[in-house]
Amino acid sequence: MSMLIVSDLDGTLLNAEHRLGEETRRVLLALVDRGFELVLASGRHFQDIRCHAQILSAGGCLISSNGAAIHDRQGQLLHHHPIDADCLDFLLRDPLFDAVHTNVYRAGDWLVSSAEPRLLEYHQESGFAYRIRDFAALDDEPVLKVFYYSEDVARLERLEGAIHERLADRVTTTYSLPVVLEVMARGVSKGDALARTLARLDISAEEVIAFGDGRNDIEMLRLAGARAIMANAAPWLKAALPQAEVIGSNAEEAVAQYLREHYLDRHP
Repeated sequence: MSMLIVSDLDGTLLNAEHRLGEETRRVLLALVDRGFELVLASGRHFQDIRCHAQILSAGGCLISSNGAAIHDRQGQLLHHHPIDADCLDFLLRDPLFDAVHTNVYRAGDWLVSSAEPRLLEYHQESGFAYRIRDFAALDDEPVLKVFYYSEDVARLERLEGAIHERLADRVTTTYSLPVVLEVMARGVSKGDALARTLARLDISAEEVIAFGDGRNDIEMLRLAGARAIMANAAPWLKAALPQAEVIGSNAEEAVAQYLREHYLDRHP
């Protein structure tokens, strides 16, 4: 039986309003009460994820910034892997990125050079928000993730190619949403962070069930002994993991439904 539940947030555990639904809260709290470990794994910032973890009394670890940081249940940093500092001049200041909205996650904050209110819609439950800063004047505090927002998906794909051409094997790129291109240090992924978490908790991958919907979930899903993909997931993710069960959508709170049917109701 899987004893650790690891789940993505947006498009997976959170509903269409980017909030935890009542059924999701009820089921996960019941499973935590029965001894299941719960790990939240997201591209979101730790400060943002922590709000949801507190609601759910999550007792495992929190994987944030697509695996660039891992915190324990008390909020202590266990591991982080920032982007090499000499990559940042290109990622933050090159004119190539002038037509997209650039964002920076550091350990304690979310920085932008200009406002983009649409991004704040994802963070209404936590209240986590960006601060506007001049990227040319940033100090040397480590950067965990840089991400670019644009409704022009083709532009993001071209930028991804340019990033790999310029920085070669020094960074990893992924997408949390089709309109959000994310850049982390080479080797960073939710899967790598989950492996570190399992080693710390002395839990085998066979005891894990993972839920996800996006490109940034694939390494995590591959590692888990059991995996389920959301109905709203990108078609390529379903094709990449043909053995994974496809469940309902996040709008239907399908993760909670699955956990209730397979774990809560079967093991009262």
